[in-house]
Amino acid sequence: MEVDKKGKEILKEAHFDRFRQAFIDSLMEKISLEGKYGCDIRSLIEETLKEEAFVDFVHRLAEIIERKTTMSKKESEETAYTLIEEDVANDVRDILHGQLEEKSDFKHSKVEEQIYSKGKELKLWKGVALKRFLGKRASRWQDILRLLREHGLGYVILTGIGLLIVSAVLFGSLYKALVVGLTLTIFAGETLRTKIGNILGGIGGVLIFFTSITILIEYILLAERRSELIRELAKEYFRRKHS
Repeated sequence: MEVDKKGKEILKEAHFDRFRQAFIDSLMEKISLEGKYGCDIRSLIEETLKEEAFVDFVHRLAEIIERKTTMSKKESEETAYTLIEEDVANDVRDILHGQLEEKSDFKHSKVEEQIYSKGKELKLWKGVALKRFLGKRASRWQDILRLLREHGLGYVILTGIGLLIVSAVLFGSLYKALVVGLTLTIFAGETLRTKIGNILGGIGGVLIFFTSITILIEYILLAERRSELIRELAKEYFRRKHS
């Protein structure tokens, strides 16, 4: 969204220009310390505005919104957060070098939908309702596929699956192969076919299990590296500002 004419007038009346830079600095400081990849920036904005330096300003802004619109006191408070987010969003995106993803197809709560709709009608903002997240979010499956390609783990999993399939053929039962693979239970039998089925099923299960654990660990580390990048960009903002 983008702040519309009436929204700009309300921010001006509340003297947001006096607090704007200080607010952005406080928000960046919070991101530099607590920023996490995929975090909804609204939650960080609300936490920042609850700091002592901004409490009176937010109350004044909400009062002006309530007086100049048909919104209730509670709606006016939520609208205050939304107006500020829309006003500073581009600045935050520039500071973080584009590491701020906007999603318009995100599911909003009923209360959020009502506020977005009212605000648009009242010309507080224009455009579609957006959710903003720190970082450039890829889907979970895209990340997992990338990890599989980059580390060659996909071949290990395929090998494990292949061994389980061969084990199933030797046992003449997919169930037995899965039991061996998942629990490392050995089925009794003196035939070479059964012994090989047990061995291949066990190896296949071990390969899939440990590869899955590796993918999970790599995925957690990937998210942490992305979070560290966001925090470092926020710190760089202060280094540039004081240089």
